[in-house]
Amino acid sequence: MKWGVTGVTLERIAAEAGMSRATIYRRGVSCEQLVDALVTRMRQGFRDAVWPALTAPGTAADRLRAALDGLWQLAEEYLALMANMFTADDEELHREAADGLVVDVFAEPFERLLRDGAADGTLRDLSPTVTATALLSTAGWGYIHLRAHHGWSPERTRAAVLDLLLRGVLAEPAG
Repeated sequence: MKWGVTGVTLERIAAEAGMSRATIYRRGVSCEQLVDALVTRMRQGFRDAVWPALTAPGTAADRLRAALDGLWQLAEEYLALMANMFTADDEELHREAADGLVVDVFAEPFERLLRDGAADGTLRDLSPTVTATALLSTAGWGYIHLRAHHGWSPERTRAAVLDLLLRGVLAEPAG
């Protein structure tokens, strides 16, 4: 999606698909249906990429690294699309929590890992909702921006973003 979610039109979709807008229209497909299907597909891909880190043995810090790697593997799969979603109206991906914070469905696994890490002592005891949202936004959009707009390699981007993020959440060794 070169135009962001809000810039999707049947004309643009038809041109990308190599067919006429009328053909798409006759099939009863709307832009909203296509975007909804894409978001559903990305949610499923995210769950599949991050779930192993949530259920794996090991410290929360190790599982956080694995979850971030899963996120970045998914970003590689959807890089062209995600690079153009910065202006997207993504209200269906967020819901407002009672305390006024925004809880992102994609941030929830990171919130769980942050809670686990505070409990096992491998991650700092930070506000899990705020930190998970900041972590996801920085890890996801930062990675995507550096890959798509700066042309960094996946390896360079992962190393730079991982180092930056983990320095903010890893617990300091005792003593």
